[in-house]
Parts: sequence; C-alpha cells; structure tokens
Amino acid sequence: MTTDAPQRTERQSPSPPTDRVVAIMELLGSTPQRSYSLAEIERTLGISRATAHAILSALVGHDWIVRDHDSGHYSWGPAIAALARPAGATSRRIRARLGELAATIGCEVLLFQPQGDALVVIDTAGSTAASPAITAGFTVPLVAPFGREYIAFSTPEAQQAWLDRVGPTEPAFVTRMTRVLARVRDRGYAIERRSHAFGRVYAALHALSGEIDAITARLAGAVADLTVVDFLDDELIDGNDHTVATISAPVLAGTGVIPLTITAVVVQPLTAEAVTALGSEILAATVDIKDLVNTYGDA
Repeated sequence: MTTDAPQRTERQSPSPPTDRVVAIMELLGSTPQRSYSLAEIERTLGISRATAHAILSALVGHDWIVRDHDSGHYSWGPAIAALARPAGATSRRIRARLGELAATIGCEVLLFQPQGDALVVIDTAGSTAASPAITAGFTVPLVAPFGREYIAFSTPEAQQAWLDRVGPTEPAFVTRMTRVLARVRDRGYAIERRSHAFGRVYAALHALSGEIDAITARLAGAVADLTVVDFLDDELIDGNDHTVATISAPVLAGTGVIPLTITAVVVQPLTAEAVTALGSEILAATVDIKDLVNTYGDA
C-alpha cells in the first residue's frame, strides 16, 4: 500500500462523503506533478471503486483534477489553484496579524515593501499616542543609515551600494555602519534612536517621497553626522531608559528576505529589557507572516 495520503487522526465525521472528496484532493495535491490510477486511489484511501469513480468524475468535470486520456490516471487540476490562493486572502491574514501585534505592544505597526531604492508603507495597524499616524505610501529611501533592517540581510554588494548612496561621510560612520549591520543580523531587528535632529530630517526625507537624489543623500548624511545610529551591545544598558523612535525587522525566508519589513513606531523611552521584549514580539510576527506568505502566496 502506498503512503502518499495525508494522515489524519481518527474522529467521528459529520460528513463522510465530504471527507472522501477532501482525501482525494489532498492525495493528489501532496504530489501535484504525479498522476494516480483509479486503483491506487481506492486502495490508498480505502474508498470503494464505485465511490472513487463517481467523485473523480465530478472533480474532473470542474477541472479540479485532470484525467489523462491515454493512461486514465488522475492528477491535480488547474481550477484548484484559484481556490487555493484567492485574491486578497494573504493580505487579510497579514493585516489581522499586524492588528494583533499593534494591540499587544500598544504601538502603530507599519508594513513596508521595497520599491526600487525605497521602502514604502503598504499597510498599517494601531496607533502610537506620541506620534502622528503614518499612512500607506509613507516612503523611506534605501540610503544609509535608513532601511538597515532590510539591507543587513542583503548581499555585500547591495550593502556597499546602500553606503555609497549617502555620499562622502566620515570613516567613523562607515565603521559604525559595518558594526551596526552585523548587530542587526544577529539580533534580527534595527533600533532607531529618537532625537530632535532625526525627527526633522526624517520628516524632510518623507516629503521628498523617498526619491534618491543629491538632496536626499545630503539629508541622510545629516543624520549620519548629527546622530548616533542604532544601538550596539554595550550601548543598551540594563536599567537605563533609552530614547527609541522605531524598531524594525524583516520577514525572513529560508533563502533570504521576503520583500516585507515590519516597523513598530515606539517614540518613548524604553529600558534595555523592554527593547528586547518588544523586539521579540516583532520577530514573532515576522515569523508568522513568513509562514502565511510561504503557505498562501504573496500578498
């Protein structure tokens, strides 16, 4: 007996005929490139020949499965793909998870997507009392030191291009960015310090809609010159309050970065312990969203 059929726990079903349809679809869907004979299906699933034939004929009629004319074998059909990934289904699931995160941490949560050389907000949830609401379309240029949570997991070539866009900077800035990117990779998220200079420059960058030009580069350079970027290990001191503007993390796949990042708009003093706890909540959300995208397709 073959063992391709998904295994289920024994239970009392309210609709055994429906279970038989589901069992056939799961068997064929477990290996979509393979085809099964009628005898294999009835033997694997323990369904009578007459019942299996009747169900298969109905499914073929709806293009949920395909019957090969020459062999008579059955395989996964084209019409089922539209049902497996309905339009907007992934987006609704992701939005619900963003809402859960926002409610848990008490902050506005932003979902960014890279578009060219910028990160653009495509969805939001919740609110932050100390900060105006940010809406879809808010844009951050991918120029150092912005977008570290995304660039930290990119290729060395992409990281160098990100640094080059800011133009001439002090050697100390490049040295710090190298250390910061390594730290972001280790802990999984970037921390934006809150300062008056940062807030003004950030607002100006947003007004430029994320377009990278000489003005954008000069503004990003101002952040590099006027502020200390992110926190290294010895700068997050237990028991002290740290001024935090945002905490951001990418959605990571097994082979790299899924083009989504999550930012929590914090805008308040936090202890090192609180930063770690907040970062953990955000990382948990990125894992859930990664699983949603891997299971149901892109948003």
